[in-house]
Amino acid sequence: MARHRIGACGMLGMVVCWASGCVSLDEHRQLQMHNRNLTAEKAELEQELNDLRNTNESLTVRADSLADQLGSKEALVANLQAENDSLETGFRRAQEIAEQLANRPLDKPVLVGGALPAELDSALQGFARQYPGSVTYDPQRGVVRWTSSLLFPTGSDVVKAEAKTSLSKFSEIMRSAKARGFAILVAGHTDNVKIGKPKTRIKHPTNWHLSSHRAIAVKDELVGAGIDPSRIGTMGFGEYRPLASNDDPKGRAANRRVEVYIVPAGRFGTGKPQPVMTFTGEQPDDTVK
Repeated sequence: MARHRIGACGMLGMVVCWASGCVSLDEHRQLQMHNRNLTAEKAELEQELNDLRNTNESLTVRADSLADQLGSKEALVANLQAENDSLETGFRRAQEIAEQLANRPLDKPVLVGGALPAELDSALQGFARQYPGSVTYDPQRGVVRWTSSLLFPTGSDVVKAEAKTSLSKFSEIMRSAKARGFAILVAGHTDNVKIGKPKTRIKHPTNWHLSSHRAIAVKDELVGAGIDPSRIGTMGFGEYRPLASNDDPKGRAANRRVEVYIVPAGRFGTGKPQPVMTFTGEQPDDTVK
């Protein structure tokens, strides 16, 4: 009887335990399953975090490498800029020197000797008097200049027919006994108007070319008139030795010219300047070349 009561109490206790919320076996298993899932998820997250750390380290290394490359390129750019600045400084200096040389008066650089003999000087004065209003002669400087009888059409190196007569008469003087022992240097000059017409640029790409070609054209006329070619040299100065300002048509017309230097034969160099005969270049209407 007592044992039956004890068994009944045990059963009652179990019922009370179930009724009071004690965990069932199924719930326990479910909790274990959930725990395993959380453990696996944690492991996956830890692996993902580890992968992200590795990726971050790789990106950091890559960033450092790119930073080094950028630094190298910036250093290269800085070096190139410094070199460019140096080249620009050198170019500006060379340009200044070129401009100084271009603007240097022609009484300094190339010709030597004394004044022209009196007989030759007198002949040149007489030559200028044959063309009143067109040709002037400066006996102090030995310069003969054509001021209105012009040598060339605009942008051309073809000597105009009316200019050939004066060049022929000048050749007669230079072939005479009074000019024996003297040579001729023909120098071409232009204004500062750039060669504009495509057709003109084919033959005369720049004013340097045009001035040189005009000097050669005058040389050809003098040789054709009987002067020994061994007595003649040519050179072109382009726009860089103006006689007047290029800011107005009158000045530009004065700058378009061919100058003939009469020098002692075989004595080119530095020293005392020689007399100069100057032929103006082209028509004064300032038409585009």
